[in-house]
Amino acid sequence: FWSWFVFLILLAPVIHAVHFYLGHRLLHVKLLYNRFHALHHRNVEIGPWSGLAMHPVEHLIYLSTLMVQWIIAAHPVNALFQLQLAAFYPALSHSGFDKLMIGKKLGIDGGNHFHYLHHKYFECNYGGSLAPLDKWFGTFHDGSKEADIKMRERIKVRRDELRQRV
Repeated sequence: FWSWFVFLILLAPVIHAVHFYLGHRLLHVKLLYNRFHALHHRNVEIGPWSGLAMHPVEHLIYLSTLMVQWIIAAHPVNALFQLQLAAFYPALSHSGFDKLMIGKKLGIDGGNHFHYLHHKYFECNYGGSLAPLDKWFGTFHDGSKEADIKMRERIKVRRDELRQRV
């Protein structure tokens, strides 16, 4: 029991990162974006409260990470920990700090510049900075001109593909 409990506590940030990335990409589908996620993107200059400024449906999508805990039969404490990550991480990722330091060596990644670029361009950096999902799926932007060119090329290819379908 205890080894599974500890393993799930350690795995919770990874579960959150994957779930958030997938949910966030889903919210950028045009229908869902216009109906629900556009409200959150009205905040171009992000701050802690803008991280929590979302449509209720968007909150439900992000908090549905709790269902993962039910599927893997986690202890209720594991589920509560997962829920806290989903509930409070938006404030941290919109906090204005790249890293919150605890002492001189230990820090919690805030991912501010990373997520700021998402609010600036909308078409990049869907995930958090914990898991390299944006790098794996080609949606990473580091603020450089090269990344900007790559993003614009990706958007152009996607639009061309959509036009060919019609």
